[in-house]
Amino acid sequence: MNFLVEGEKTEVNIYSKWLKYLFPQLNFVTKPEDMTINCCRIVAGYGMPNRVCRSRANNAFSRLEACLNDIKTYGHIDHFFICVDSEEFGYQERFNEIETQLNIAKSQVGIDSSINTEFHIIIQHCCIETWALGNARLPNESTRLHNSSKLADFQAFYNVLIDDPELMLCCPPNHSFSRKARFHSKYLAELLKEYGLSYKKNDPKYVGEKKYLEALKERCMNTGHLASLKVFLDILESL
Repeated sequence: MNFLVEGEKTEVNIYSKWLKYLFPQLNFVTKPEDMTINCCRIVAGYGMPNRVCRSRANNAFSRLEACLNDIKTYGHIDHFFICVDSEEFGYQERFNEIETQLNIAKSQVGIDSSINTEFHIIIQHCCIETWALGNARLPNESTRLHNSSKLADFQAFYNVLIDDPELMLCCPPNHSFSRKARFHSKYLAELLKEYGLSYKKNDPKYVGEKKYLEALKERCMNTGHLASLKVFLDILESL
C-alpha cells in the first residue's frame, strides 16, 4: 500500500498508527524500491497546491506525479490511497476535483489500464480533526478535569459528542477562524484538554491510539455519522 496524505506530520503520524493496529503484519518503508509484500509507504502531501504542483527545486514531478511514477517504475504497489481534506468544499465536489487531478497526473506519467494498482480517493470531510471529534466515549472513559468556557461555547454551538461532526458549520458567532478546518482543530484540542489529554498537529498522541480508533469505528457503525471515515474504514476492511 502507498498513501499520499494531506499534511506534513498529522496524517503521517495517525495513519501509520491506525494502519499498524488494523494490519499488524505491515512493515513501513520510506523508499518505493523497498516495498514488497505487506509493506506500506506514507508520503506527506504538504497540502495544496504542493500535492499537485511541481516545486521550483524539483520540477520533474509533483508529489502526486512522483507517487504515480513510483507505481509505474516498480510495479508492485497494489493499492494507492490519496487522502485529502475537503476543507470548505462539499464531499462530492472535493472528490470530483481530486479524481480529475488524479486522471490528469496518470496521463502525464503514463499510467494506463495495464497497471494493476487500485486507486482510492479518501476525503477527510472536512479534515482529519473532524473525524477525531467523533469519539463519543470520552466522557465515559476519561475524567473531566477542566471547565473551559471556550469549549462550552463550542458545544453550545454544536455538540460533536451527539451530532455528526461532519455536518458542523464554520464556528460560533462570537469566535473567528479563517477556515473551518482551523475551528475543527481548535475544537478537538479544547475537547481533549478538558479530559487531561493533548492534541497538536505535529504530535496528535491520543488520537492515534487503538482505543481512539475503536471509538470512531463504533460511532460510524452505531450512528451513521462520520460517513467519509466509514468509506475509508470499509475499504481497509475489504483488503
